[in-house]
Amino acid sequence: MAYTVDAFLVVSNISLGCCYLEGRLDNIHFADLPHLIYLNLTGNSLLGPIPSSIGALTELTHLDLSNNDLNGSIPTSLGNYLPHLVNLDLSRNSLSGLIPASISVLSKLAVLDLSFNFLDGPIPPSIGNLTSLRYLDLSNNRVTSSIGSIGNLTSLEFLDLSNNQINGSIPSTLSKLISLTTLSLKSNQLNGLLPPELGSLVLLTHLDLSRNQFLGSIPPQIGHCHLLSSLLVSDNLLTGEIPQELGYLTNLYELDLSRNNLSGAIPVTFNKLYRLFRLNLSYNALDGKVPYTSIPASLTVVSLGHNINLCGDSQYSDYSKYDLTPCKALEVDREQQSSKRPHVILLLALAPFSFICLSIATIVVVCQRRKSVRNSSISKSGDIFSIWNFDGKIAFEDIVSATENFDEKYCIGAGGYGSVFRVDLHGGTTFAVKLLHSMEEYNDEGSFHTEIEVLTKIRHRCIVKLYGFCSHSKCKLLVYDLIERGSLSSIFHDQELVKELDWPKRVTLVRDVAQALSYLHHDCEDPIVHRDIKSSNILLDHDFKAYVSDFGMARKLKHGYSSWSTIFGGTCGYIAPELSSTMMLTEKCDVFSFGVLALEVVIGKHPGDLLLPFFCRTEQPGKFKDILDQRITAPSTIDEEKDVILVALVAFVCLHVNPKARPTKQQYKKSQGLPKLLKLLTEL
Repeated sequence: MAYTVDAFLVVSNISLGCCYLEGRLDNIHFADLPHLIYLNLTGNSLLGPIPSSIGALTELTHLDLSNNDLNGSIPTSLGNYLPHLVNLDLSRNSLSGLIPASISVLSKLAVLDLSFNFLDGPIPPSIGNLTSLRYLDLSNNRVTSSIGSIGNLTSLEFLDLSNNQINGSIPSTLSKLISLTTLSLKSNQLNGLLPPELGSLVLLTHLDLSRNQFLGSIPPQIGHCHLLSSLLVSDNLLTGEIPQELGYLTNLYELDLSRNNLSGAIPVTFNKLYRLFRLNLSYNALDGKVPYTSIPASLTVVSLGHNINLCGDSQYSDYSKYDLTPCKALEVDREQQSSKRPHVILLLALAPFSFICLSIATIVVVCQRRKSVRNSSISKSGDIFSIWNFDGKIAFEDIVSATENFDEKYCIGAGGYGSVFRVDLHGGTTFAVKLLHSMEEYNDEGSFHTEIEVLTKIRHRCIVKLYGFCSHSKCKLLVYDLIERGSLSSIFHDQELVKELDWPKRVTLVRDVAQALSYLHHDCEDPIVHRDIKSSNILLDHDFKAYVSDFGMARKLKHGYSSWSTIFGGTCGYIAPELSSTMMLTEKCDVFSFGVLALEVVIGKHPGDLLLPFFCRTEQPGKFKDILDQRITAPSTIDEEKDVILVALVAFVCLHVNPKARPTKQQYKKSQGLPKLLKLLTEL
């Protein structure tokens, strides 16, 4: 079936993201839309190739076809016939072939996202002509060759070339990218030395060079990048000592130098990293005593294991937490090794006999270990786990015992991340434990650490409380306060329980979520954007009080600044239109999601068509009372009716296509609840 548009309609903007559209893209008659400026079809199920006829949209400035099932090559007509294009997003499809050189003709292009496809071949050298480009993401493809041409993109702020087959060294011309805030080159075949010129990228906040073949030492000039919050250089061939200058990166929250061949001691300057949350120096050749003063007090996730002779003093630091050998034990071991040296000669003289005995002993030990492994269970291996908590009363063994090794009968929820279990401890304390999938199935390490980082530093009545976590390669879990009734989404699907969620409770619920967002956006040291506000992430207690949960996608913002979103975060149907088209993240993205949620509370289900432009709806709404949730009685008083109407009005204001026209949650908070929101609405 072909999709046509009546000739008398002058359509300039089509935004149908996450609208469950199906069919082939080449069935759309693009010639009927000569005045189209904005086309957003992200998050649907569109098939087939991108038709060359899309070149008929000569006025187009924004084209977003991401998150579909498109295949074939990228047509050259995108570059040859769309001179006004500013934003081009074809990510998360099945596109193949080369990146067309014609893209370099798009002189106004600011955002180019081709990530998560099957593109191969070299990066076109002419891409260096895109002097207006600010965001470039070619990650998760099969792109080859070097990256020398990138050095001309002096306006670039975001560059992600990770998970490709790029080879060669990092060119010194990369130092020209003085506006760069994010640089990710991980999981490629890059080699050579890390250039000192990296230190000239003083606006960098995220630098990931892990999983390559870099040689030599870490340039101390990186210490000039004072805004760095994430420095990841693991899984390379780096040698030498860790530069003292890294201790000057006082904004770091994540530092990973693991799996290299770094030597020497841990720099004492690391005690200046007062914001550091995660430190991984494991699998190196580091040695020496780790002074208490060199361990940042803010550290929550730390790994120092598998080095040569690192040790810690138990009198001053928790060496077991940091996987360190006590220094006294290490000295005793050295003395014992020294005393055994004279016996080595005798052992060599008896080598043949010793070999036979050693072989027999090895066989016995291996058999015993295999038997031990078969008979052991997770409850008997607590020593490989570390639990952090606020009150010291939670032990991993208690959780395992209470759930009988996480038996299914204690499971109260499951999702793509893993399963949630109810844990009743002795003394009447109850928790909810989120047990993540095994590492073979669950590889989103970032979201796990993000949730810990955010929830350990915030406190609000309307935000779920995190009590602790377990972080290990074989097990990852999070311990929360149990919110009895579960998610708002599950209640909406329960035909009996939903009847208890009357209009006063629903109005209070919306206010609770608004207060939580106001706290995140305005009362934290750095504003926090949740990025995934939806009904399944709103939990209700016994009294139907609301709690915001699941901070795995949350992102901190510097005050007064927006941020590039490194991944397409969020859930279809709740994502702000500007995020899917520009990848620019602000607090207003949460405000849009809140608007969808507020409307969902009024209707009793996701608003669906009500979010679409008027001419795109499959059916037009009638009276306001017709969209109210019919499973509960209508508002019974004038005040109750007024509150419900105001919730709907606020929802629609929050859904405004222009982010600047949406109210802030701080304004909501200052309005002292819904009865005074009418004044706020008239001021917008």
